[in-house]
Amino acid sequence: MTDKEFKRLSRSQLIEIIYQFQLKQDELVAENEKLQKELEDRRIRIGKAGNVADAALEIHNVMQAAQDAVEHFKEEMQFRVNREYQRIIDEAKKEADEIILKAKKEADPTFEEEKDSQPDAGVNE
Repeated sequence: MTDKEFKRLSRSQLIEIIYQFQLKQDELVAENEKLQKELEDRRIRIGKAGNVADAALEIHNVMQAAQDAVEHFKEEMQFRVNREYQRIIDEAKKEADEIILKAKKEADPTFEEEKDSQPDAGVNE
């Protein structure tokens, strides 16, 4: 509306226009407040999401370090078990050889002497 058109309106018409503008302004202010609140909520969610992502990354790093430590421990324990296993096998073989030697000596007291005193069969022939 132009200034001339406003001047031709009656007082009640002007009040009605002002009233409608006031209602529209109140509606826009309420909508603005609602949008501001939604924006703030989104900012908070984005901030929390960033914090959650950071926390998830930290947890992942901790879990990866724990997994690496478990793998290292597992390898170390496997090495120790294999070494102990080999030691037990070697010891068992030694004991078995000693038992066999003892049994041969008991069965034939001249066993060791014959072994040491016999000439090699293939050397003299």
